[in-house]
Amino acid sequence: MQEERVSFETGKTFYNPHMHLCRSFSSLLVGALGESLSILDGFSATGIRGIRYARENSNVDTLDLLDMDPEAAEISRRNAASNGVDADSHNEEFNSFLMGRRHDFIELDPFGSPAPFLYHAMRAFRSAKKGYISFTATDTAVLCGAHKDACKRIYHSTPLHDEIFHEAGTRILWKFASRIANEFNFGLKPLATLSHRHFFKLFLKLEKGSENALQNFSSTGYITFCPSCGHREGGKMGKETCPSCGKSARVAGPLWLGELHDCKILKRMQELNSERDYAHKKELSGLLGLMEGEADMPPWFYGIHSTCSRLGIQPPPKKETLLFRLREAGFKAAETHFSPTGIKTDAGIRDFASALKG
Repeated sequence: MQEERVSFETGKTFYNPHMHLCRSFSSLLVGALGESLSILDGFSATGIRGIRYARENSNVDTLDLLDMDPEAAEISRRNAASNGVDADSHNEEFNSFLMGRRHDFIELDPFGSPAPFLYHAMRAFRSAKKGYISFTATDTAVLCGAHKDACKRIYHSTPLHDEIFHEAGTRILWKFASRIANEFNFGLKPLATLSHRHFFKLFLKLEKGSENALQNFSSTGYITFCPSCGHREGGKMGKETCPSCGKSARVAGPLWLGELHDCKILKRMQELNSERDYAHKKELSGLLGLMEGEADMPPWFYGIHSTCSRLGIQPPPKKETLLFRLREAGFKAAETHFSPTGIKTDAGIRDFASALKG
């Protein structure tokens, strides 16, 4: 197999070619951090992710490849060696392995939910002043509200199964991570949030200190969403009655209401992407640009077609036209990577509807 400049074998070990873009995005972020890093690839399988991190970024100091499948551990060892990467391969269960080891950056890419592993990942930094964790969730149906009870049980939040469910799902995941960080007196700083295909990928920095930890609470709350008129708002409490039309509203949360990205990191990732000849170079550039536009925006977006359908506005305007109208009216407005027909704006539903109508 070949991915970017890495040749590797898979044997019977799991390898998902659809995560190629995600691995490129993640490698850009590792490089954007700049500082020297000891990295643990916690569910390494073939080792392709960790090997790429080490080959593509000069700031990777040491690399550990971990998998509880003995064949995977052996294949990752051979793949690292054949690509000239100095790495230690381990055959052990993730949580047990972390009990007595320290790394600067922990990569957590399990099948399904990261929930059973995040506690031990954060515990591993308990004596450090800071640390980095990258984690994947492929149980998006749970986080996006298709299985509401499962989301309550696993993530301790009520999801929203409506047009903004992808963003709401990532925000539930951020809240879940922040509550674990609090137990170890860490503040949580999102570096980047990626929603793509069937997965969510979150990158965080942990910062020690009680004041930092308390900031997690100020970034947590609820989103009220009205399926009748499309009104949405965030706050410390949800509202069962829509304050705009008076009809019954839906409440999602608790979830993260703060920023999803660090724009300085995103800009550095753009610079690195321009220097690399990735297969998804153009798509990555567009994705990073959309994420930069999401900064300093409300924790939701409006779906153009769903809002037009809800309010009986036809035909829907072009996205570029709508962005122009909103900005001309004095509102912030930007596209979002969560939906190809979504618009992030600080306009309320009535002003957004006016912009739709022209």
